[in-house]
Amino acid sequence: MHRALPRSNCAVRHNAGMSQAAISAVPHRVLARCAWSLAATLAACGGPAPSTAPAAAAQARLDVDGEIQWRGALPCADCDGIDAQLVLRRAGDRTSYSLAETYRVSRQGARFVETGRWQRDGALLRLQGDATSTRVYALLPDGRLQARDLHGELLPNDAGETLLPVSATETR
Repeated sequence: MHRALPRSNCAVRHNAGMSQAAISAVPHRVLARCAWSLAATLAACGGPAPSTAPAAAAQARLDVDGEIQWRGALPCADCDGIDAQLVLRRAGDRTSYSLAETYRVSRQGARFVETGRWQRDGALLRLQGDATSTRVYALLPDGRLQARDLHGELLPNDAGETLLPVSATETR
């Protein structure tokens, strides 16, 4: 049997003295993270399990001719976040990639595109940029990519940010 608590014992109360200015002083980044956390929590509370089709495709198609795409939103120390899109391509023995990163700042974004070659080394993908940059990602069992250091180890302060597989096409 449920019993209503008296109003004076309620744990959550409205603060009538809080002004609109105090609310708007909360940084946009904090509000955005809270919204994403709430959405992720609610999404995990029910409904059918997410499809593993893109993940399986990502695992299977790295060794065949075609294209695989991952996307994700990554944290940023001096902006509102980074929208990343990675595309790996294979044609015979030739591999290439393009990585587009859009840094969300104010109302516009600063977009950077990096291109180069990639190779698979076990569960690691090594991306060698045309401008001599090197990036390493771990291909997780569910198809997600997780950024790693040059030795394949977890990055310091890693919060588990990953890129999610979104599409895979095979060419013949």
